[in-house]
Amino acid sequence: MRALYSNNRGEMYLKEVPEPTLQGSGVVIRTLASVFGAGSEMAGVGRRRQALAEGKDPGLFSEKAHSYQSAGEVVQVSDDLRDRFQPGDLVAATGGGFGYHAEQAFVWQHSFAKIPPGLPPIEAATTNVGLTAFHAMRRAVVQPGETVVVLGLGMVGQIAAQLVGMVGGQAVGVDLHDFRLQKARECGAAATVGGTEDEIAAAVADITDGVGADAVFVATSARVRGPASLAVRLVRESGRVLFIGRVIWDFTPTHPDADPHTKEINIHWVNGRGPGSRARDYLRGEVDYPDRFVPWDQERNLAALLALQAAGKVRVDPLITHRFPFDQAPAAAEVAINLPAEALGVALEYD
Repeated sequence: MRALYSNNRGEMYLKEVPEPTLQGSGVVIRTLASVFGAGSEMAGVGRRRQALAEGKDPGLFSEKAHSYQSAGEVVQVSDDLRDRFQPGDLVAATGGGFGYHAEQAFVWQHSFAKIPPGLPPIEAATTNVGLTAFHAMRRAVVQPGETVVVLGLGMVGQIAAQLVGMVGGQAVGVDLHDFRLQKARECGAAATVGGTEDEIAAAVADITDGVGADAVFVATSARVRGPASLAVRLVRESGRVLFIGRVIWDFTPTHPDADPHTKEINIHWVNGRGPGSRARDYLRGEVDYPDRFVPWDQERNLAALLALQAAGKVRVDPLITHRFPFDQAPAAAEVAINLPAEALGVALEYD
């Protein structure tokens, strides 16, 4: 079978590899669809290419199989899960190391869930970005009537904006690309804003009657300094700023309204898809988190998100902008890396 690989020189290619087998508690799936993560997944490829262009030595050759999010049909089930899953079930797999861009893959328990009837696998294959937004919402505790600014309208930001509206909040999307602003409006954002920092700040002040946003989600993976200061400038006094992407956390004020100390803001970081998503023993199926104490671990978050998608409350079909057959996976990856002004969800469809 074939899987998508990249190396430390930023090259991407399909490679023949052995078919997966059961490695423990989990399932083997035949992949039906997978979707690239334009931020955390593909940004690393771009950085490796940039380093090579700058003459930096990449070192000894190394490569890795690419994984982020996928959906497929179960073909094998470990004995301990046979009361819950059967061959033929459709499931969504989430996370690096689990949702492989490959014709088949083994997925540990806690990193997959059944796809509800009626939800197309290609839409279910967006759960890594969806769960990141989902976990951010839980961290922010967004309330009905609140205004939430979403800085960065990639897939994570787009879904976050939808979730804000779903709970009765007002999402204001901010991005550099008109295409992404348009997509956010199509999917229900209350308002979208582009332009300079001063123009964005003026627009948010107008929307909030000069108070500022109740919360700001920084959902960009660009490793630059500006978003942190802008987020502080846009939030209200005693508001919340949540860092979803890995920007540079420089809070040096660039404007009188951008001082995190005098505004007494609350800062949160969002890392993963819920409790367990960064814990090796959980991800390897070695431990479980009792729902009595951890009601929303990664697996339960995944099932809840898929249910919202199936009910039409979270819409990802408009965000899947490009579809490629798996044979063209390297070309599809180039679109995800190089065309941020016109690409959001870049999907692979498998025979």
